[in-house]
Amino acid sequence: MSGRIRKAHGFVNCIGLIDGTLFPLVFAPTLNGKDYYTSKGDYAIKGLVICDDAVGITWIVVGWPGSVHDNRVWSNSEIYLGRDKYFDQKEYLLGDSAFSTSAVMVPAFKKGTTAVLALHRFTQSAISAAAGFWRVIRNKSDLDAILKLTLCACILHNILIEHHVPPGWFDDEMENLDKDDELNQSVENSSSDTRCNQVFAYMLEGC
Repeated sequence: MSGRIRKAHGFVNCIGLIDGTLFPLVFAPTLNGKDYYTSKGDYAIKGLVICDDAVGITWIVVGWPGSVHDNRVWSNSEIYLGRDKYFDQKEYLLGDSAFSTSAVMVPAFKKGTTAVLALHRFTQSAISAAAGFWRVIRNKSDLDAILKLTLCACILHNILIEHHVPPGWFDDEMENLDKDDELNQSVENSSSDTRCNQVFAYMLEGC
């Protein structure tokens, strides 16, 4: 992957892109609920996502309270604490100005160069895909189940990058589900690919 990023964007030894995001909740967690309250005036779970230059999600950590800063999540993550295991010499991630500079982190997005902005769009696309699935997940009341389903959604996202849903995979009944149904309304309103969300919604019917 570093070779592709270098060839396309000029960043030598860059092996991925990282960004933080908030996954809004429809309820306040009963344990330490105030820690999940964000500056946006809602309750949310903090997530960090690393993606490649093909919008594939290569690593995610999710579950920290929404009020926690991105850099704190990163500095306490397994991949940072065990960076000798995950990074070869001179390899690094590109992040935005929320992250502190280190041997494995280059916060570059604030510079605004064309190449940096182009790479930043990859993380935003990956996060948008996860957020599309999240609209379906977040209505569940069990926080542990939400976190597990989030990881499943990321796996499904990666699968659907390599194996697109064939046209006609769904029958007419599945394609035209009642728009008043809350689950499918969330899918219909998603900014990510509708068919991908339909696959995930179909999987969740049995949960």
